[in-house]
Amino acid sequence: MDTLTKRHNGTLEILQLMIKNNVVASYIGPFDGDILSLLAENIKGSLWGDAKQGKRFFKIFIELAQNISLYSAEKTPTKKNSSAFGEGSLIISEYEDYFLFSAGNVVDTKTAKALTKKCETINTLDRIGQRKLKGELREKPHEMGGGNIGLVQVALASKHELNYKIETISDTKSFYIISVRIDK
Repeated sequence: MDTLTKRHNGTLEILQLMIKNNVVASYIGPFDGDILSLLAENIKGSLWGDAKQGKRFFKIFIELAQNISLYSAEKTPTKKNSSAFGEGSLIISEYEDYFLFSAGNVVDTKTAKALTKKCETINTLDRIGQRKLKGELREKPHEMGGGNIGLVQVALASKHELNYKIETISDTKSFYIISVRIDK
């Protein structure tokens, strides 16, 4: 088998799987500022005809992408400075009445447990409760900066519960996936 065939073995199967699952956009790699800007502009300009819906979608994208950038256990150093950006993936699937936005990254097992608890809490609250939680979280200091409100903001913007899954990789690492529905 020649080198080109070896490098692209499986590409057709991946493409067929993406088509079967209505994938309209996907990305795997580091979530640095330049890449986020490019992805955001592409998503903002191509997926939504309605500006209001596009704004909601954009908010969700930014929150989930920032979570990957800040909290992923896998980091890519930048050439510009000494900081590193988290690595992860995002997949956007389109269905007749909605989009499904999924993001995933490797996290420490301790972080995975905290994320599960946070998602469960957010999902038990109505919109008023979510807004109250958002305000409470903003007032608490957070070690990574920001208000630690990203997942609450995602639930509020999507108007749907957070679907999440934690896949154990090892004793210390897990793969965290969060999916959210955005109605058209």
